[in-house]
Amino acid sequence: MSHLTLGFYLLALLAGSASLAQTFLIWQRYRKAVIRRYGLFLLSLFLLLLGFTFELYARIVGWEGTAAARDVTWILFAAGGLTFIFCAAPFYHSLLGLPFRGWVRVLFFALDVLATAAAFANLVAPSLRFTGIALNALLFGLILYGLVLIAVNLRSVGERALRRALTLFFALTLAFFPLMYVDAAMAYLPTLAVFGFLEGLAQPLYFLVLNALTIAFGLRYLNRPAYSERDMLTEHFVTTFKVTAREQEIIRLLLDGSSCSA
Repeated sequence: MSHLTLGFYLLALLAGSASLAQTFLIWQRYRKAVIRRYGLFLLSLFLLLLGFTFELYARIVGWEGTAAARDVTWILFAAGGLTFIFCAAPFYHSLLGLPFRGWVRVLFFALDVLATAAAFANLVAPSLRFTGIALNALLFGLILYGLVLIAVNLRSVGERALRRALTLFFALTLAFFPLMYVDAAMAYLPTLAVFGFLEGLAQPLYFLVLNALTIAFGLRYLNRPAYSERDMLTEHFVTTFKVTAREQEIIRLLLDGSSCSA
């Protein structure tokens, strides 16, 4: 069973590598902020996936109890987890076209500080279960935040391709979320041992499907010029949506935060 799970992990890593490479090439071409945030989001998932893969491989070959294996696993999980905590919320907001400022920025900055403190506390005193539980709670809390944000704002997403992609991501994550939470919580809550048959399967299957879908998402949605640059509408936007001169003025006023009556 472990070898089958490892095979799923390796396939997911292959798909993740392709998705990251594609995103980097698209970003090199268009340099959009949403693509940069998307790339960091994918990188965080890739590092977490790499951590799970190495952890399982170390268990299979008998390295699990060695200090080197523990250190490598911790580095991968810490790097992936902290990157996800830092970039997930800005990426969600950017993708949905929601502002990320004011109290929202302050709140997530505080969570970033808390996550960093918990990660270093876990390094200094790995016997403290609270730090691991806190990091897992932040990770899954951000996943849940993204799901709620998508559910609340999905109808306001004007582009059909993006709306379909978000709907698919929502359904996929909602289906795997309980399984991944149980899998992660087994290390801290012995009462969940009854679900041992699920151990290690949720993550590779979720990452495999997600990374395959992100390749299609990147090609269909991100691989195109920006709609606005430096608070100005691009020629691509004007041509695509056949925006008149007066409509451009109104849109620029809205981007500047003015009312339509201005």
